[in-house]
Amino acid sequence: MHVKRIMSILIILLLGGILIACSDSSNTNNDEDNDRDQENEEENEVTQGGELNIAFSAQPPTLDIHLSTATATRDISQHIFEPLVTLNSSLEVEPMLAESYEISEDGKTITFYLREGIKFHNGEDMTAEDVIASLERWQGQSAQAKTYHSQTVFTAEDDYTVVAEIENPSTLDMYVLADMTQFAAIMPKDVIENVSDDGVEEIVGTGPYALEEWRQDQYIHLKKFADYQSRSEPADGLAGEKKAPMDDMYFHFITDSSTRLAGIQTGEYDIAIDIPHDDAATLEAAGDVRNEVFASSMLIIMLNNKEGVFSNQKIRQAANAAINMEDILTASFVNEEYYIKDHALVKEEQAGWYTDAGSDIYHTYDPELAEQLLDEAGYDGEEVVLLTNRDYETHYNTAVIMQSQLEAVGMNVTMDVRDWPTAIEMAEDPSAFDAFYSGFAFRPMPIQQLFLNPEYIGWPESEELQRLSEQILQASSLEEAQSFSEEFHRVYYEEMPALKAGNTTNIVSLRENIDGLQFISGPILWNITKTE
Repeated sequence: MHVKRIMSILIILLLGGILIACSDSSNTNNDEDNDRDQENEEENEVTQGGELNIAFSAQPPTLDIHLSTATATRDISQHIFEPLVTLNSSLEVEPMLAESYEISEDGKTITFYLREGIKFHNGEDMTAEDVIASLERWQGQSAQAKTYHSQTVFTAEDDYTVVAEIENPSTLDMYVLADMTQFAAIMPKDVIENVSDDGVEEIVGTGPYALEEWRQDQYIHLKKFADYQSRSEPADGLAGEKKAPMDDMYFHFITDSSTRLAGIQTGEYDIAIDIPHDDAATLEAAGDVRNEVFASSMLIIMLNNKEGVFSNQKIRQAANAAINMEDILTASFVNEEYYIKDHALVKEEQAGWYTDAGSDIYHTYDPELAEQLLDEAGYDGEEVVLLTNRDYETHYNTAVIMQSQLEAVGMNVTMDVRDWPTAIEMAEDPSAFDAFYSGFAFRPMPIQQLFLNPEYIGWPESEELQRLSEQILQASSLEEAQSFSEEFHRVYYEEMPALKAGNTTNIVSLRENIDGLQFISGPILWNITKTE
């Protein structure tokens, strides 16, 4: 069944470590940034060239994006490699190395018309044979490609036209080609042909920056690619123009947050990634530094639908009424500058998918209603086990608030606190817990969310949600697929397979002379400018 096919790939992605505290993100300060950019252009001279130093929180295991789901691999390699199509800030598909594309009426044929004059970092021209070699390798490596494009056949009509023949088309096909996790990066054919078990031996792409040096455990140095050919459309998320005003970018591997904080304050670094929310205000007050806040993911309370008290729908509804989601968000994210209290399973910017359906239930905080629902469900003091961890303070803080507020309506609640690896292993056993916590990145479609998978933690068996997911997958157009979103959200909030606490944020700190940062699935640095 298509729904289970979607979810099986997302389980693999979670095991790759990308769903926890990672993001498909949008800047919450766009108007402010635009005003500041204009002021800086008027008052200061924008530097062309120079260095950009980034305090980065992790070293990637590899830069071969076909092989790795690691967040650090994606965040750095997206400046080196490019796909045929990519995602804009609303998570809509836009062309990148493809000049354009056409989809046949039955969805079984996608024709990509390639941009001409595109050069690889080794000086070779990109043609259809490079694209086909890259996509065929990607088919065998990417979890999503194995599920949705394993039977897709790529052929060349000429040097600049590639045709994809899809056996079982769905509305997800283009999103998989555009997705940035293990993305479908285009590399030279000869690089692909010389690949080893450890990955490609040369890191060669078409992007605005090329790999200059990787000094293990210290930094990765990227250098501006002089022959880069940018698209002309306005920059929008991962799509559009890439100006690359900086000559050199250094990603310094600084795993300790206090060291990143100190470095951004002294000016050793221009940008610091993953700033703790508790430190954000203090850092900005110190001067010469500002914070930019990006919606990053959804904080989800997964309820055990298979065994225990939350297998009863009314008790799940009671939990939603008993919990003040604002208390949960404030406990981890300090104040409303750093969280978004929103019900939807997509970002508000995803206009075609976003709906108000379910918002009234999400905003319900009514302990009396919770007590009434517990009575109706026949709750009789059964133990409720909240499985959490201290590795992610957000998960722990959420469990503390949930315990207090469920106890306030008469539930018998205990917390089981483990380290994260132990907790995630225990969460695979439905007899071990009643509630579990995690962050989930925004996806182009709500049906892609892993916590809706009947085979994943929580085991939500919903015939209605599966029926709607199938209709979305088999829709004849994106508009038809989006027309099911309102009903999908309504059913989700009626059945309550999991509780959404809200949208979380990622804080990036920048020196005051740095502008142009965007953030979608990680920092986008190719349009960064520095003023003197």
